[in-house]
Amino acid sequence: MKKLTGFKTTGHLNIPFVVAIMTVLALAGCSSTHKSAGKTLTTEDFTLTYTDKAQAGREISELILQHPLSITERLMVFHMVALTYENYSLLGEARPVFTKDDIKKTKRLLTKALKKAHPKNIIGFKVESEDGTTQGELFASKGNLHWRFFEIRGVKYSLTRNLMAQRGTAWRMVPKKGQKFHVTDQLLGSKKWTNWIEAKINLPAPANLKIAPAQPNPLKATVPEKTPADLEEKLKFLKHLYENQLIDKREFEQKRKDLLDQYL
Repeated sequence: MKKLTGFKTTGHLNIPFVVAIMTVLALAGCSSTHKSAGKTLTTEDFTLTYTDKAQAGREISELILQHPLSITERLMVFHMVALTYENYSLLGEARPVFTKDDIKKTKRLLTKALKKAHPKNIIGFKVESEDGTTQGELFASKGNLHWRFFEIRGVKYSLTRNLMAQRGTAWRMVPKKGQKFHVTDQLLGSKKWTNWIEAKINLPAPANLKIAPAQPNPLKATVPEKTPADLEEKLKFLKHLYENQLIDKREFEQKRKDLLDQYL
């Protein structure tokens, strides 16, 4: 019988080594991904991906996600319209993150994605437009909707204020009413994430959202006002049709009743 080589056995177990192995296996089991992680939906100019929160960095992996989230398409529009950013430059001014076309082609899919998201998954998105690529992550936690961006209109996020940043190649988000930067605790204090906005899920309509005034009913507006003279004229005409045997008595009575109901 052939002897096994390469392994040396002793009468004592390496307890710290065994504990370490068991700990790693336990952690691996706890962070196992849900089957929907990695699922991707691609349409024209838009890509949506479910990503396991454990792969999104410590800041997100430690959060308890509020998924699936019941949210209306109208609320999604409020959040998307309110998102604003500015370039790091002397001429930098606040601009909307999403254009009207961006919102029109993504609002329904982002709303449905939140309604179907698993508690272990966040939503990654990528929007292509004439101005460039906008990509980031979306998820809900503790009553807030979170938007974390990595690129806006073709410009990648940067924390530095170097020469290139001063020329407008870096940006930061601009919190509006009901929004705030996400803040995480650090060893030497707290950190404010200038590419990460959170806001209450029930965000009120933003000030820059233009809502068209209610339009009058065109059919109602074109209906002329009915007067007693009109009724009298129609009854005379109806009687004329009956007397000349153009309609029978049943039709005469029915039409007469209809006219009286309209005018009285």
